[in-house]
Amino acid sequence: MRAALMERGRIRVEDVPDPTPAEGEVVVKSVACGICGSDLHAARHTEEFVATSIEAGGAFKLTTFDPVVLGHEFCAEVMESRGGFRAGDLVCSVPVLARPTAVAVGYSVEAPGGFGEYMLLSERLLMPVPAGTSKERAALTEPMAVGCHAVNMARLTGGEAVVVIGAGPVGLAVTANLKARGAGPVAVSELSARRRELAIEMGAHLVVDPRRESPYRLGDITRRDTLVVFECVGVPGMIDDIFLNVPHGARIVVVGVCLQMDRSRPLIAVNKELNVQYVLGYSVREFHDTLQRIADETLSVEPIVTHTVGLDGIAGAFDDLARPDAHGKVVVRPWN
Repeated sequence: MRAALMERGRIRVEDVPDPTPAEGEVVVKSVACGICGSDLHAARHTEEFVATSIEAGGAFKLTTFDPVVLGHEFCAEVMESRGGFRAGDLVCSVPVLARPTAVAVGYSVEAPGGFGEYMLLSERLLMPVPAGTSKERAALTEPMAVGCHAVNMARLTGGEAVVVIGAGPVGLAVTANLKARGAGPVAVSELSARRRELAIEMGAHLVVDPRRESPYRLGDITRRDTLVVFECVGVPGMIDDIFLNVPHGARIVVVGVCLQMDRSRPLIAVNKELNVQYVLGYSVREFHDTLQRIADETLSVEPIVTHTVGLDGIAGAFDDLARPDAHGKVVVRPWN
């Protein structure tokens, strides 16, 4: 099969062997796969990504410098009838092979991701894509489930004002899920004018350029007793900046993944009695519910996709995504 291989930050398209399924696994055809911020991190900061994966374990398990086929935000097509599925059915799945030692799809040489023509998936984790749902929308299930989980972990009661820091794909997924819950007012702080536009399309009530004004000082935000902040950037210094600028008693949900060593001043958080919640990924139930809400259009996802590419366009898309005004979400169509 043809696949885009990532090795120490470089991406090249080659012919590689078709994947061989183990017991309980199926070969599927990757038909749409989003480029995730963690894919960009893996390419730009491979050394740190591998080192952190080895040291900490968890979901980010890129533990090799060998070439890997990235891509874990996918919709796939069943190749042959298995269980309750027929050839040609569209499916999604949590990107994990349910082996005795779980294998992360798209981060392992054992489990090529959606940036290749074929993939392995665990049969028992397959979820049918509801009829009428396009493959591109279904491929957004994984990133939107991340937003779903982050909002769930915030434990909103309905009376809070919300600030989302960053309107990259993660921040936009959080914003869309906040809109679906009726939370707000929701202000999104973002440097990129294009991404601020996308934030409005995804459901933000207010957007702000943090170089010009503080998202914590807006009238609709300050009128609420409780502030919840979603940190969706993942760069050093961001958490400390939030500590410094939020009001007393704010709740902070850290969704952005910072791979570098960071620093923050606990005394500021202590003096303000801040609550900090780190989050990662989603549950299988949250993934399933997100797919259903995308299908019935109670979760708005359409505006986030701004570009599609084939395998040969992935390297260029990675470069483009380094410029925040270029794209929202880029979806790869391996067979184009």
